[in-house]
Amino acid sequence: MRNLSFIVMLLVCAVLTACKSEKNNDPKANYSEARTKMEAEAQVRLATARKQLAESKCDAAKQTIEKMRKDCYLALTAREEAILLMDSIDLWQARADLARVDSLMQAGVDTVGKAAFDEACRKVQFYERKIQFDKSKRRQ
Repeated sequence: MRNLSFIVMLLVCAVLTACKSEKNNDPKANYSEARTKMEAEAQVRLATARKQLAESKCDAAKQTIEKMRKDCYLALTAREEAILLMDSIDLWQARADLARVDSLMQAGVDTVGKAAFDEACRKVQFYERKIQFDKSKRRQ
């Protein structure tokens, strides 16, 4: 009789463990209704920001992301994606600034010197490294 009750307890534990592990496979299953709605809205806003970046509207893209972060405060997954998108916007702007400084130097403008060019290069390198770091951190 003791063996039978022991076997029944083991089976109950196995069933409970199996049910618990099934729920953990889908992280979205544990999201609240509010978070699910905010994640969906945030993804729409991220798509808008990506489109704005593709159209070279960096300021509008930044504003879209900042508003999304404020309004969709529960959308943690989208906020992680927004970090990479914001880094991409900053990198795009840094590259545009580098191109502007380079063209001014090529034109012989006296107010733009090597220091401005070096600073623009450092900004581009910084954002390139930051994106790589954020991507590797997100994979972990």
